[in-house]
Amino acid sequence: MRYFGTDGVRGVAGVELTCELAFRLARAAGHAFRPNRALLAMDTRLSGPALAGACAAGLAETGCDVDLAGVLPSPAVSHLVPRRGYGLGLVVSASHNPPQDNGIKLYGPHGLKLSPEDEERVEALLDAPSGGGPLGAVRGWTGAEAEYAAILRAAVPDLSLRGVKVVLDCAHGATARLAPRLFAELGADVAVMGGEPDGARINETGAAAMAVLSREVPARGTEIGIAFDGDGDRALFVDNRGNVVEGDQLMAALAPHLLAWGELSSPGVVFTVLANLGAEAYLRERGFRVDRVPVGDRNVAWAMRERGVDLGGEPSGHVIFRHYTATGDGILTGLLVLRALARMGTDLASLVAPVPLYPQVRVDVPVADREAALARPAVQAAIREVQAQLDGRGRLVVRPSGTQPVIRIMVEGPDVGDLHALVSRIAGEIVQEVR
Repeated sequence: MRYFGTDGVRGVAGVELTCELAFRLARAAGHAFRPNRALLAMDTRLSGPALAGACAAGLAETGCDVDLAGVLPSPAVSHLVPRRGYGLGLVVSASHNPPQDNGIKLYGPHGLKLSPEDEERVEALLDAPSGGGPLGAVRGWTGAEAEYAAILRAAVPDLSLRGVKVVLDCAHGATARLAPRLFAELGADVAVMGGEPDGARINETGAAAMAVLSREVPARGTEIGIAFDGDGDRALFVDNRGNVVEGDQLMAALAPHLLAWGELSSPGVVFTVLANLGAEAYLRERGFRVDRVPVGDRNVAWAMRERGVDLGGEPSGHVIFRHYTATGDGILTGLLVLRALARMGTDLASLVAPVPLYPQVRVDVPVADREAALARPAVQAAIREVQAQLDGRGRLVVRPSGTQPVIRIMVEGPDVGDLHALVSRIAGEIVQEVR
């Protein structure tokens, strides 16, 4: 059985992701990579301390010393692992998933999430016996958040947010303590939503639930809203009219400016298969190469590294500025976007206005066995029928989620009315098959 999905291992805490499995996964990672030291953090979920303790014990059993950073955004681990010379990083988080879920993300010594090959190495050692040697030390590291904050400030050393009004939605997650304080220290007039670290309400608002922020920003007369997800590796934006700006449109708008400023080494961007065709067309018209990879910021990050591309990400808000970081970092993305707007003397709505977006309709269909449901002949026939109807005028993506028990359907094309009908055709067939 394969435990790793699009972004680490996830499941209902105590049911699918038990302390026993967390212990075995961490012990297997210790056997696979033999790190002398590992950094371990978590988001605010109620199950976090128990699962983090199990991970620490599993690593310690292989002789690895473990530093416990407590509640910390997952991108902080990506920054701190190479900076501090750790051999491995772990984050106990289910990112944008609901409160009852939890997960385990692993980072290699360069701050990148594990490759599929490395994940297979870990899974192959899940039942390996204990090392039989001395246990590693497990200790707290209270300075992790302050060091991460210093890294963020160093990325934008001359940024002043004085006079900028911003609403931050921290989703009751790992950014709730740090992000409002950091933006305020830089001079911003900050209003906060989801600002109480609360694992029972994590992702109740934030990047996984944008409707609240979309209403709040124009109601407050605020210039911009920034929403993070539970572990802080995503940032989605709302302009002063309440419109949500997703990652693909934002990257397309920013890329030509970043290239002109020397922050991109070449005119290239990495998107996933879900990125809007309008954003891709906008970039290609301006001489950019656009590469598409499967869904998941890990796939984006590895492709950027292999192809020497400095900007990439997903519509969902994972945006990677490789000049500054190896992975998606919501707080850093927010700071860099505000710096770019200040440099251009414009607002978010004006920045993204030239980037056309083709209509998209997305639906998630809950299923217990994603692969089996997709493989059924009637579902495959519906997919072929929709592809034939699009006939080069749009795109269809049907895929099993790597993080939740759903099949995700996305159709893109010129007529939004047709798109709803096409999505319903496939979704209805899936529902019939799983009854």
